[in-house]
Amino acid sequence: MPPHRAGAAAGGDTTAFFAATLVLWAVWVGFEIGVRGRRELAAVAAGFAFFQAANTAVRAAVSRDPLFVNTAVSLLHSSLTSVSVIFILVNQWRHKGFENMFEHAELFGGRWVGAYSALCFSSGYFAYDQLDMLRYRLYSGWIPGILMHHLILLICFTLALYRNVTINYLILTLVCEVHLFFSYFLKALSFIEKISLAFKACNRLFYSLFIY
Repeated sequence: MPPHRAGAAAGGDTTAFFAATLVLWAVWVGFEIGVRGRRELAAVAAGFAFFQAANTAVRAAVSRDPLFVNTAVSLLHSSLTSVSVIFILVNQWRHKGFENMFEHAELFGGRWVGAYSALCFSSGYFAYDQLDMLRYRLYSGWIPGILMHHLILLICFTLALYRNVTINYLILTLVCEVHLFFSYFLKALSFIEKISLAFKACNRLFYSLFIY
């Protein structure tokens, strides 16, 4: 999600609360994978490791500005997720048809090809992003909306993955990443101050999609 201003003031209690919930979440996921043998959840850890590695690469090769790095990695997530979700939907449409794929039973109890892994991977990203924002204070307010957003997503996504229900419903929520791609792209361009034709075209498309 779009990060807030770096260096924003935040109370120690806020940081401690969200850090504690993130640790509890990580312990639970690790327990499910290591002790209960839920190997399919390893994609969550893989997603976290992948985006943390991307963070390190951007920080080493491009810029050490925490807000820029966070935006760049968010852009990467939006790009990968957008492509994945579109592929999943098109593939399902070809096999089951438009009407059948959106039936409640299919959305609640079904599992489209690639949907489980995509949801795991995005869960890993949200955990990474939560940690990055806590580490560099990329939020503001006593109860930061962006941290609450990540916490709610982590709870909903991982419970769905644990129970193996509503996987397809939650994949549909990731369609918003197509829109967020343009938001992050604009932010990245603004950081490097390239006000070009591409920037203006993307800006118009972004607001057109927002109004729509």
